[in-house]
Formats: sequence, structure tokens, C-alpha cells
Amino acid sequence: MDEKDDYPEQDEFVLATVKKIMPYGAFCNLDEYPAHDGFLHISQVSSGWIRNIREHLREGQKLVVKISGIDKSKRQIDLSLKQVSESDKKRKMEAYKAERKARKLIEVASAKTGLTPAQVRETIMEPLLAENGSAATALEALHEGTLKTKLPKDIAAALSELVTKEFTPKRVAIRAELMLAFYDSNGVEELRQTLQQIETKFSDKDTKTQVIYLGAPNYYLDLESDDYKTAEKQIGKMQKYLDAILKQAKCEYALERKK
Repeated sequence: MDEKDDYPEQDEFVLATVKKIMPYGAFCNLDEYPAHDGFLHISQVSSGWIRNIREHLREGQKLVVKISGIDKSKRQIDLSLKQVSESDKKRKMEAYKAERKARKLIEVASAKTGLTPAQVRETIMEPLLAENGSAATALEALHEGTLKTKLPKDIAAALSELVTKEFTPKRVAIRAELMLAFYDSNGVEELRQTLQQIETKFSDKDTKTQVIYLGAPNYYLDLESDDYKTAEKQIGKMQKYLDAILKQAKCEYALERKK
């Protein structure tokens, strides 16, 4: 969303708009990095064989893509669509919507004080982004009383009022990697029940857990909670739970927090 000539990071999930479709891929505008385009090769559109790329993409289509390669010397950015899971897409879209909402609140608060769009960008938006990374993060800090960026008093007061009424801090999400394989004759059913138990036992009013299938025997465990401390605790509880219920089972497993 920043208009500076900076680059996205390797493996970052970004929002892109399909600009031009070729038989071998598509050129896309990077919505959050408007100074750059990216290229989505046909081999990165889908995991299956593609006969006609236009059956999968259309000009003007909005996509959540992953940055799969960057060559700054050539100003070349490679994109991947097939490496984006549904949960990745959901998290990215939620973050994007939260950022748009936060920026709108800043514009509304600034308008109440008579600032021009240029003044809002230079005196409000740029300092907030420089110190907090995003407008959504800055407003969450303001809501919690931990914002360190110095804002004009009238702007700070107007923002605080709007945030209290309209801004809901985003929930945090963390991911763990699970390797789980059963070796007895009833292994498929045991695997299904274990994964189902994990989702059920570790989802409540504070935390939601989702199992993402990667390809046997590997899975992602996505945890969403109000804060990182609660989510991290659930990882520890999962490890103890698996140790207990799989102690006598003919299986192999490992659980690791993904950084």
C-alpha cells in the first residue's frame, strides 16, 4: 500500500491484479507495491495441468499470490498462485481489509482538523508507517495505549474517538507443522480421528484451530487467537496431548512451531 519504490519480501503474500495474460503466464500489478509488476508463470497458476490459461485467469482479476522470486538487478518479481492455500488467502484478505479500514479512519479523523490529503500523508501517514509498519498496527497500538508515534493532539484525540467506536483489533494467527503417520492396519481411520480431535479440542471461544493438509504425512496447524501468548500456549498443550493419546499407538509424529 505504500507508494515508495520498495520491494516485497521473498515468500510474502501480496494482493495482485491481473494486467495482461499471455499463453505462458500473466503479468500482474502488485497492488501494495504500485512501482512494480510481477509475472505469474503458467506452471505456478495451478497444481494440475493447464490447457488454456484463460480458463483460470482473466484481466482485472484480483489474486492473493506468493512472492516466489526477486531479481532486483532485472526488476523482476516472480509470483505463485498454486503455493497459496485457502487459509493464506483468508489471512491476507483480512489483513488487507483491516489496513484499508485503518487508513480510512485516519483520513476521516484528519479531515475533522482541516488537513489536506498531502498534509495527512506527510505529517500523519508516513510517521505511522515508518514506526509501526502498517496503519492497522498503529491503530491497534493506539487502542491499547502503546502507540509511540507522536501525533498532533487534535489528530490523536479524533483518532482515539474513532478507534474506540469502530476499530476492532485483529486477531493473531500462528502456524505449527505436524508430521503424523500411523503404521497399523487401521491407520487411516486413526489419523482421521486424531486430526479431528485436534481441531475440536483446541478450538474454543478464545482460540480456533484448523488442520491444513499438505500431503501425507505433513500438515499445518493454524491457530487464531486474541493474542500470541494464548496461541503459543495451545501449541504446548497440543504437544502434551499428542504425547498422551499416541503413547501406545504404532505411529510417528513431530510437532514444531513454524517461524
